[in-house]
Amino acid sequence: MNYSPKFDRNLSKNSFADNNADVLKVVLLYAAFSGLYILVSDELLHWFLSSDPELLTYASIAKGYVFILVTSALLFGLIRRLLRQNLADIKVREEAYRILTEQSPAIIYQATVNNDHQAIFISSQVNELGYSVQEWIDQPGLWRELIHPDDVQRVLAEVDAAIKNNTALSIEYRLKNKQGEWRYFHDKARIVNDSEGNPLYQQGMLLDITARKLTEIELKIAAIAFESTDGVFITDASKIILRVNSAFTKITGYSAAEAIGKTHALINSDRQDKHFYASMWDSIDHAGAWEGEVWAQRKGGEIYPARLIVSSVKNADGAVTHYVASLTDITASKAASDEIKNLAFFDPLTKLPNRRLLMDRLKQALASSIRSGNKGAVLFLDLDHFKTLNDTLGHDIGDLLLQQVAERLTHCVRVGDTVARIGGDEFVVLLEDLSPEAIEAAAQAEIVSNKILHAVSQQYQLGQHSYRSAASIGAVLFSNHDIGIEELLKQADIAMYQAKDSGRNSLRFFDPKMQEAINIRAALENELRLAIEHNQFELHYQTQVDNNNQLIGTEALVRWVHPERGLIPPFDFIPLAEETGLILPIGHWVLETACAQLKLWQQGQQTKEISLSVNVSAKQLQQMDFVAQVEQMIISHGIDPAFLKLELTESTLLEDVEGIIAKMVALRKLGVRFELDDFGTGYSSLQYLKKLPLNQLKIDQSFVFDITTDSNNRTLIRTIIAMAHSLDLKVIAEGVETHEQLEFLKHNGCDHYQGYLFSKPAPVKDLKLF
Repeated sequence: MNYSPKFDRNLSKNSFADNNADVLKVVLLYAAFSGLYILVSDELLHWFLSSDPELLTYASIAKGYVFILVTSALLFGLIRRLLRQNLADIKVREEAYRILTEQSPAIIYQATVNNDHQAIFISSQVNELGYSVQEWIDQPGLWRELIHPDDVQRVLAEVDAAIKNNTALSIEYRLKNKQGEWRYFHDKARIVNDSEGNPLYQQGMLLDITARKLTEIELKIAAIAFESTDGVFITDASKIILRVNSAFTKITGYSAAEAIGKTHALINSDRQDKHFYASMWDSIDHAGAWEGEVWAQRKGGEIYPARLIVSSVKNADGAVTHYVASLTDITASKAASDEIKNLAFFDPLTKLPNRRLLMDRLKQALASSIRSGNKGAVLFLDLDHFKTLNDTLGHDIGDLLLQQVAERLTHCVRVGDTVARIGGDEFVVLLEDLSPEAIEAAAQAEIVSNKILHAVSQQYQLGQHSYRSAASIGAVLFSNHDIGIEELLKQADIAMYQAKDSGRNSLRFFDPKMQEAINIRAALENELRLAIEHNQFELHYQTQVDNNNQLIGTEALVRWVHPERGLIPPFDFIPLAEETGLILPIGHWVLETACAQLKLWQQGQQTKEISLSVNVSAKQLQQMDFVAQVEQMIISHGIDPAFLKLELTESTLLEDVEGIIAKMVALRKLGVRFELDDFGTGYSSLQYLKKLPLNQLKIDQSFVFDITTDSNNRTLIRTIIAMAHSLDLKVIAEGVETHEQLEFLKHNGCDHYQGYLFSKPAPVKDLKLF
């Protein structure tokens, strides 16, 4: 393939004139020769051959052939000479073009004017893009593929316009080299046409302008940076301000005209003396830069905190020519920093130290205790019945109480002690430098604790509400690092719960036995979770009879079949399940299993009338979808819901009574019946009792147990039965174990009975229904 450039075959004006003169000479010589030849040849032929006409004819013909031969030789010579001159001129031009393309920094090219824009010729400078000349020419459309996606539409449009309008092209765009890097090029080209004005090819040069473009970009960035939000000012070597940006004017209040010609001292305040600035400039002279916070002064005299960065600019000889300084007003950020510090270490509501700061001070207190030998104490305080206040009067009133409690606690301790709020209604008081003797230190801690209990119990004015509160305090002494900080707080927390269990509004010191109980409880919780996961529960059933000792129903009682400890009764794990929320999956399993058993009984002729009572916890009832859960079980097992009784305890009614009543009403519409369990042991309101859609009350076994010896219990039972019947409710007594108990209950109108006198709870396979 020919990689040489195309050239116009038109000669220059001088060459054209010279060639015309040569042609004219030949034409004149030819005309003269032809005329002379014709005259002379004709005369000679007539002279010599006039006597022989036939020979004259042949001679005339021969003369013509000779004329043709001579003129042809002359034309051949002329054309050959012209061609040699043209070829020589072309070679000179090609050599000049080759030298030009090799020495030019640009990529010289010729390309077709079709859609591919395929290169016809390209100079070796294309190697700078990583491609050889042959690769570039052999790959149609390569140039188009290498144009940056953001530039390609614009470039092709301008090239097409240049071809269509026969105009010169000058455009900048990016090409990707073989290494995948983008380079900027300036493309200058013209369209070469044929004699009729049709475009033949595009001829131009690509000049790599990447360095210039990057410089322009850097200059733009520098210009933008100079007009950044930071105040920038430039001085000469004598520290005279030469230039400032608009941010400098905005921050300092000085216009450019006011600042230029002044020194940097224009913005200095008297908060830092001359020694500070001398040290700053000494650092700049030795290190080339300085950065730090200063107190600057605005034009109006206001002093503000600022961050100042100063850098020196040096010439090739290392001499300072300028200083460039950046000034940032950090008033807002400094205030925000202080606020962040407060948020990080202090409770935003009470302004007391938070848990993070408390842990740091506890660490310091432990170290101080080791050095001094003095003991310290941690008091863990929790407000009694705070949740009730929040639920009844609202969280804003609760917040007011917390703020006032925090103030009272602060007044109860010494200046060096710490009062912290670690969450909710929990406070921790850290007492330091107590007596080195444990008994005396405990007495000192008790004095402070009693002072706190008295202060906290005084009346509060919470907006329009008068309120009295109380607190439970757990205390633990410390004197060394034998116990960690977290363990110290844990022990104080345990002691606080001991105080709550003892009647609230009291102080308790940590008892190691309580820790052991907590550990046992934690282990039991883990085992209970495994029991749920591995389905270690089973239901036992206890029969219920009427006055004729006829079976009317059973109560489903859950048992935990522990793989190592055997059968665990509900009172050993149900309270823990209630506290941890594990009662939800357990309760769901109990109800599901009970419904499955009830379905089996309802399919039997002798057992189809047996009702089944299932205990339901408060947490189950509080679920938004509890009604839907029960309905789904009724449908999925296909049971008659009239024989399903849900047993509620009085404690269930302590929270959200109206919500619970609404759910009970919804379930009653499905046919489910309800029974109030352990009646008489809780705090039932008769007002709510008559609203509850109940079918039956259950007398707690604690009343039945000593019914034959305790007159008060007998009176209570008579009252409960009479009240229930007045509300059209049936009564069932649990825990019936003797005939004397049974006879008393029958005599006083009890309807149904349950207890060991009739049967013990047993698995369904061991249950005797008849």
